[in-house]
Amino acid sequence: MLVQGLIIGGLALLLLAAALWLWQRGTRNQAQAQLSSHVEQALRQRQAGSLADGPVGAAVARQWRGDGDLSSVLLRAGINGGPGFVLLAIGLPLLLALLAWLLIGAVAAVGILILSGVLLSFSIWWRIEKRRKRMVAQLPGFLEGMVRLITIGNSMGAAFQSSAANVEMPLREALDRVAALSRSGKDLDEAMRQVARQFDLHEFYLAASVVGVALRFGGRSDQVLERLAAFMRDLEQARMEMTAMSAELRLSAWILGLLPIALASFILFMNNDLFMNMWEDPLGFKMLIGAAIMQTVGVFWLYRLAKSV
Repeated sequence: MLVQGLIIGGLALLLLAAALWLWQRGTRNQAQAQLSSHVEQALRQRQAGSLADGPVGAAVARQWRGDGDLSSVLLRAGINGGPGFVLLAIGLPLLLALLAWLLIGAVAAVGILILSGVLLSFSIWWRIEKRRKRMVAQLPGFLEGMVRLITIGNSMGAAFQSSAANVEMPLREALDRVAALSRSGKDLDEAMRQVARQFDLHEFYLAASVVGVALRFGGRSDQVLERLAAFMRDLEQARMEMTAMSAELRLSAWILGLLPIALASFILFMNNDLFMNMWEDPLGFKMLIGAAIMQTVGVFWLYRLAKSV
């Protein structure tokens, strides 16, 4: 029974991790789709048959996307993946699971591991979203600082360096990486694109495209950057209004999704004999597996419902 429980627990952990990944990906893609649709609409109005609708536009859209490996995820979350993080993320859950196994049983240990994995994934996702929103909110001020410096006669590179010196964290971390790449010989726009992919910042990638055009062909880049900053502010304001209007629905989805899990955890730790009797009974075991599957499907449907608002 222990091996069976560990297998089921591992499958449940994978399903929950996949659900959190889908949630994060859906939230990010929704924001990117809003920005891309606005830019493509403006391009279609200026020039019929724009490249944004063809294979080149699709290739560019694929190019800016960031990597999904562990180091990139930790970078976006602002986490130093050192021994302290490994001890907290792996050692502490294993210790708690061992104590639960000795004091309560194997099922409780599996539950501890699943709950720890869910909490870890959720905390990392939360930090990524929080840092990303903060970076996007800081971008308009940074671009407006560049515009002021370009207007008084500074070059694009000098304006970037001077404006970056006045930016606070977390955007400062990304700008410092761009400055380091630029000092090593990489073009400023290429450095911005590389950092935008690392931090998965679509808006920063768009600003890099404007900088690249200005460096290669010239023109009134200050006006374009100023309008881009104004557009980012308007888009952020619209997102905040939409978030406020859909707060009740999203809160209801959270409650309906977490209430069964919280109730099952309470029964498991407060009345473990009841749970073990169902676990060891063939019919009860099927009922528990069915409940877990229905809970996973229900959480996914609630996520889709909240995402569509």
